[in-house]
Amino acid sequence: MIKRIAALLVVLIFASYNRAAEPIIGMAPAALDQPRVYLQIARGVNGPALVARANDQKTSAVEAFLDTGASGIVLANNTAKALGIKAEQSASRSPVSYEDVGVGGTEKFAVSEPLFLSLAAYSSDIDGDTANYGKPIGPFLFQLKPGGDQLDAFTGGTDIVGMPAMQNRVIVMDPRGLAKLDKIKTSLLPPGDRAIPSVSKTVPLTYVSFSRFSKITPAGSPPPASMANPMIGPDPFQPTDRASPVRVSYQGKSTTLTMLLDTGSACSVISTEKAKQLGVTYADDGSTLLGVAKAEQFSLPVGGIGGIKTSTGFYLDLLTLPAKTGDPIIYAKAPLLVSDITVIDSKTQKSFTLDGVFGMNFLVASASITAGILPDIDKVVDGPFQVIVIDHSRHSLGVK
Repeated sequence: MIKRIAALLVVLIFASYNRAAEPIIGMAPAALDQPRVYLQIARGVNGPALVARANDQKTSAVEAFLDTGASGIVLANNTAKALGIKAEQSASRSPVSYEDVGVGGTEKFAVSEPLFLSLAAYSSDIDGDTANYGKPIGPFLFQLKPGGDQLDAFTGGTDIVGMPAMQNRVIVMDPRGLAKLDKIKTSLLPPGDRAIPSVSKTVPLTYVSFSRFSKITPAGSPPPASMANPMIGPDPFQPTDRASPVRVSYQGKSTTLTMLLDTGSACSVISTEKAKQLGVTYADDGSTLLGVAKAEQFSLPVGGIGGIKTSTGFYLDLLTLPAKTGDPIIYAKAPLLVSDITVIDSKTQKSFTLDGVFGMNFLVASASITAGILPDIDKVVDGPFQVIVIDHSRHSLGVK
């Protein structure tokens, strides 16, 4: 009888909890886009912006992804060459190499000369040659991506503005036009700016440094700029951290996660260990999930630092983000890829695997994507929010 009463209380509490916070239903596996900004680069705080010349045209504007999942600032090989950016050398004149990790594994980068950057808002109404750039910040050492990998072949190179340029700033995104193939209107503002919109719900963020998992060669060389990344949940390296976790459930089983908030990721991820706790594992073929009906599985190629990696995913019954203000944000039938993003401490050689990644598909318009020579975009779903605010000064993700 006591067990039955306890079970009844749990059901009543859960039902009340869900009435207060209606779940978001139907998000698709891949976001249609990620936020971007325009970037200008200079060698001095008051120096002229570096200019690229192509086809008898000149431009100082670099279109870059605004990526909270990136600890540094990354320039594609084509961009660095076009702007004439030089790579650092060691005291013995040997090239400096920086090893970083991403969704596809580890990758080595060259390290740039000291540079300053300025940022401008991004939308369909701006072509990059705008006068509305912020004050230069820096100097920073950038990561210079080598050319010739798979991503370069598909995109011509990707430029990334990561956390060093976002410290104590506020990202504001208006994603309402994305389902109609418009751009996400994105700006990076100082705290207290009147242009920052109000939000109805906020999620607390925990900032975690991954610098211990990078490696600089030769040892003692100045590394590129690197800052902590925002995560939802307790700090995985601080066992006593009492921050509220992300809660997930599937077919009667549940577990908790700390998820990287990654605006540079089109999709969301759960580790193989956490998926196993939900009764989901990979079959011997490495591509089929056991514990999930075949019709409820999907696969996606995911590109980033380390290259391109294809994984299989499934739909959680519920994914719940903790609330800082307002009701918790709850997703029903939430799509997650099952994939491990593992990093290795460069000193101790101990490995660490992220519990998961909270990507843009939960925040903006998303779709089902079938891989191929020309990816097939199907079942476009509008985003659940009108406004997204990531306030690094207040350690919060806000939505409305």
